[in-house]
Amino acid sequence: MRLKQFSVKGYKNFRQEIVLEDMGTICAIHGENNVGKSNLLEAMQLFFQLCGKLLTTAPGVAIRLSAKELAPLGFKTSEIFTLGLKNPIAMKAILMSKQEEFAQRAIQQLKTSEIHISIELKTVQNDNLECELTTLKSSDGTDFIDAHINSGLLERVFTSYKENPFALVGVDRRISENEIETVRNIVPQTLLLKLYDMRDSLDDSVYKSELFVRTLQRFNDVLGEGEFVAIFNRHTNRANLAFQPKKSKFGRMPIEILGSGIQQIVALVARLLVSDATFVAIEEPELNLRYTLQLRLREIFKEIAEDPFGPQQIFISSHSPAFEFGEHFYAMRFSSEGPTVEHRPIQEASIFTQHYADAPSTLESAPMGYVSSDGLVKLPE
Repeated sequence: MRLKQFSVKGYKNFRQEIVLEDMGTICAIHGENNVGKSNLLEAMQLFFQLCGKLLTTAPGVAIRLSAKELAPLGFKTSEIFTLGLKNPIAMKAILMSKQEEFAQRAIQQLKTSEIHISIELKTVQNDNLECELTTLKSSDGTDFIDAHINSGLLERVFTSYKENPFALVGVDRRISENEIETVRNIVPQTLLLKLYDMRDSLDDSVYKSELFVRTLQRFNDVLGEGEFVAIFNRHTNRANLAFQPKKSKFGRMPIEILGSGIQQIVALVARLLVSDATFVAIEEPELNLRYTLQLRLREIFKEIAEDPFGPQQIFISSHSPAFEFGEHFYAMRFSSEGPTVEHRPIQEASIFTQHYADAPSTLESAPMGYVSSDGLVKLPE
């Protein structure tokens, strides 16, 4: 399943409709701080979570949500609506899939590869919310709400591929609000346990574990020939991750003794896979990483997204030009009516982000003493 288009209006600072169109496998969103990049990813998360709430409702029937019910989803009633306005939050999406995939999952009503879904969320009395599925139709015009044949349709669409439709990895690198560590670790114990469970799983999770190990072998030129292995100490009931060199007299290297940049990438890749989500959004994956590592991470994202056991699409908010794919990126700007989004050619990413990063090859033709934006210096032989 793929997300072809997403739009939102009325969420936080989105006074006018924000539309993402022609969405590819990996979508990069650039913009200044505080323009609304994170809000856009949060709105996508809210959309899919509300779809989950609407799975069992009758077509066209609104459901009530209290502030307490919304809080576990990571949202506060007082914060999600555009400040000073009481307009409803309107969200729309176009989901794509191959017709034969729908047929295999006994969703016989779908004679098309596209589903159009619209949701409206508005406030009612006493801080309560009302959520309604306003559109559920195919691209050929069949309206499943009016036809009253929605029974189980949305549920089967959203549960056909992954356990969770959408996961958001924030700048704190946590997916779950319950992921609390008493000691700050870049790769926390909760994540290490999930990696170990994934490795020893009897279901498809074992293939994700293999994907995790395979993608991180891109760092063998830094760490040497070898692979990461998840281990468990039954005496302490704690898991760990270690790099196992192919040939070394030093033995395994625990993850905590490796560089912070490598640890950050390991944690980020692990979260992509343990989330078990069809769509994954990541806020600023470039944090604390030098540009050459960002480029490697970009290739890891590509490999994961193209693998059948990885997420179908990855959405990235970033200030770095390292993560573009396809022909365009999404440029967010300020305007008098609120943020706007437009397509920009991928070649303009460095100009838009004002990040004139130089690849190491730039130094070959550079004058002596030249310093690249990545800190590389041209010196005489």
